[in-house]
Amino acid sequence: MPKPSYHQTAAPWKIYSELAEAIMGLGAEMKRQKKESSAASDVDVESLGNFVGSKAAGEAHLKKESQRDHKGIALEYILHALDLFEVAKNSAEPLISIGDSKVTSASVRLHYLAGRLLMSNDNPVGGADHLKIAADLTKNWPSLQLSIQRALRVCEERCLVIDDEQSSKSARAEESRISCAKLLFEPETCAMLTDKEIKQAQSKSWELGCKDIVWKDDASG
Repeated sequence: MPKPSYHQTAAPWKIYSELAEAIMGLGAEMKRQKKESSAASDVDVESLGNFVGSKAAGEAHLKKESQRDHKGIALEYILHALDLFEVAKNSAEPLISIGDSKVTSASVRLHYLAGRLLMSNDNPVGGADHLKIAADLTKNWPSLQLSIQRALRVCEERCLVIDDEQSSKSARAEESRISCAKLLFEPETCAMLTDKEIKQAQSKSWELGCKDIVWKDDASG
């Protein structure tokens, strides 16, 4: 039986996902070069002449590239990849086994990237939505979930700063405190926290009343 289309090497969602990551890498490299160089003339563009005709042309292309919104472009690609992935996954539902790890890991990666990109593009509310989905999908992978939870906590803090509506702000703060408490009560996750993270989680979660914490495998019912 052939692999479902979403698993194919050249699946459209994979192409857009890889494009997004390539653009992110390019943006990071341009940022690194800009930081390390005191002036544009300090950037080594000699080798670019072999491809674009001259050093002057290379400098022009480099300057133009450095002015592109790489994060914005990558965000467009990754959101399109998510749309394509969902369409492909839904069309292949009869061939997918429940809990297919390939489907889950692909979905986690896409939502994680979307969340980080939205957050870096000053949209922490949208970023939090995608990071929550990624976190929910990684409950059986403690180390991966912790990495996502770390990004989610940063995102939630930014949401609190920009949220002007008191009711939603209070709800977000409560959700953040409960999330910290759950990290402390999950042995595998808690064991991977740094001392600083444990103190921060304790400080935030201790604001909760005990009745707010949902205990797992509680014999008392």
